[in-house]
Amino acid sequence: MTNINELLLSNAFILNAQRSDSTFSNIIHQSLMRSRENKIDPNRKKGKVNKELWQRSILHNEELFHTTLPLMKDIFQLVAGTGFMVVICDKNGLLLKTIGDEDTLQKAREISFIEGADWSEETVGTNAIGTCIKEQIPLQVFHDEHYMKICQEWTCSASPIFGNDGKLLGVLNVSGPYEKVHQHTLGMVVSTARAVENLMKLQDKINRNELMKSYLEATMNTLTSGIILVNHQGEIIQANKTLLDMLQLEEDIIDKKIYELFANQIFQDGNYAIKIKDKDIHLKLKRGNSKHVVLNSQSVYQGEKQIGSLLTLQEIQKVRQMVNRFTGNRANITFKEIIGENELFLTSLREAKSASNSPSNVLLLGESGTGKDLFAQAIHNESDRRKMPFIAINCGAIPRDLLGSELFGYVDGAFTGARKGGSSGKFELADGGTIFLDEIGEMSLDMQVLLLRVLQNREINRIGDHKVIPVDVRIIAATNKNLKDEVRKGNFREDLYFRLNVLPIHIPGLRYREEDISLLASHFVKHYNQKIPKQIETISPSYMKAIEKYNWPGNVRELQNVIERSLNRCTTEVLSIECLPDEIQTVNIDTPSDQNLVSRKDVLQKQALLEVIMNCDYNYSKAAKKLNISRSTLYRRLERFNLR
Repeated sequence: MTNINELLLSNAFILNAQRSDSTFSNIIHQSLMRSRENKIDPNRKKGKVNKELWQRSILHNEELFHTTLPLMKDIFQLVAGTGFMVVICDKNGLLLKTIGDEDTLQKAREISFIEGADWSEETVGTNAIGTCIKEQIPLQVFHDEHYMKICQEWTCSASPIFGNDGKLLGVLNVSGPYEKVHQHTLGMVVSTARAVENLMKLQDKINRNELMKSYLEATMNTLTSGIILVNHQGEIIQANKTLLDMLQLEEDIIDKKIYELFANQIFQDGNYAIKIKDKDIHLKLKRGNSKHVVLNSQSVYQGEKQIGSLLTLQEIQKVRQMVNRFTGNRANITFKEIIGENELFLTSLREAKSASNSPSNVLLLGESGTGKDLFAQAIHNESDRRKMPFIAINCGAIPRDLLGSELFGYVDGAFTGARKGGSSGKFELADGGTIFLDEIGEMSLDMQVLLLRVLQNREINRIGDHKVIPVDVRIIAATNKNLKDEVRKGNFREDLYFRLNVLPIHIPGLRYREEDISLLASHFVKHYNQKIPKQIETISPSYMKAIEKYNWPGNVRELQNVIERSLNRCTTEVLSIECLPDEIQTVNIDTPSDQNLVSRKDVLQKQALLEVIMNCDYNYSKAAKKLNISRSTLYRRLERFNLR
């Protein structure tokens, strides 16, 4: 105990100007007591060194090390030649770096006060580094206040370094001959430690800003909209990759004036700095090319001061694709889903598949309910436009005075009741894809004139507007009328008929596809088993015979309706004739004579032959090819049915 009292009577160490000597003595006293309790040998000649632990600590404390090192060098410039050395330690008291004159470093090496040495209080007892870590306050340990005798030739001044979270990162220490110590040495060390903390806070802020910048850039580049940030002077300060790809820009546009990039008037007079919402604009680049986009502009503020504008640009085609996706304007049917084995029907399918690979217009001919809409969807899905919009419009279901605005769109104020801002028409929405004009034979003559212009020039005018809008649309038209007869009657323009009738495809009625009726019936039963739901496992022979003998004026659509109605009426697992509607049940299902069978078959073949020849414009070679027979066979059939 006497030894400790002697130590406490030595020169008081300096914590800072406000602390009393009694406080200092108390801290040293407590540290010396801990050192004795830890059974540290005060006569030990060297500290403990662990180079492997030192290397790991250097990597772990890389930021602390690199931030502190330049400031350590600055301190050493002040004390060079005086026998002092500067040390940085980790939070456990492991020396990471020492800087000093060679003779000072040699003296430190003699007691292993070197890089990799453990100078914690638990290892070497009371010392500035270890006790600073223990108390987490700046302090100076003078001369024989050190617990180990090998340290008592030194006076050490140490200050803790804390991170942004308030946790200890390490200790900065200056050690030198005890007779040369000055009370201001600790102040210098404390100031330097605070500088290290401030630099690390600043670096952390910079790192966070850089990280946030990277996040923002990554976010901007994942957006499907083109983004431009412009300052209040009209200089582009940021643009995302989407914009550069959209406008096919390879040069750096940062710091350029926005009016140097775009030729539109809106960018010349600075109106973009005001709020713009969903403006349909053809964006013109100074180098000549243009892009049809939807433009939005929003002011950016710092406090109440406007500092610039954020512009977003979306390709009009992608906007329309998104609209089509959400409004169901897409084709769902493929050729795999169209069922039939009848030779006439298979011929139509082959023609439709062939038409899929052509950009030419298609005209689908056939009675109502034969599946013209399914053929149209399948043709689109087999074509190179499959990823683009498919828009169907029934020309007979829309009032004639509204069909024009539906097809071609209109501008604001075009007519009473027009939507503010105008509206895109179906042709604009279908740009790049396919438009299916069902019941084309119901279109009025004035609409036919407008449609003919689209076919000829590939461009439209919205109603009430003179601006020309180019469109890239493939047309598939369909009708249950004989358009040649309609042309003769003056109900359909001949020039439009020739434009549409490039690839005519006739879809035979169900009464000509008797062998397909059972296939279709089984398919619809499976479909409605899941939808209703029901557990119909078989179709009775009487049921099947009745539907095969029925004439089906409504074709496949009528058959589908009948199957659905039958399943709803059925109470067993077998679909029986009693489940059929009365008008089909009453069909004579008695076994007919061979003569009746032959007679009925001849009538059907004669009707089918006539339809094919008429749709081939009485071209026998074309009709024979469509029927997949030779011309001589065609002539024999004509003779047989007395049609020549």
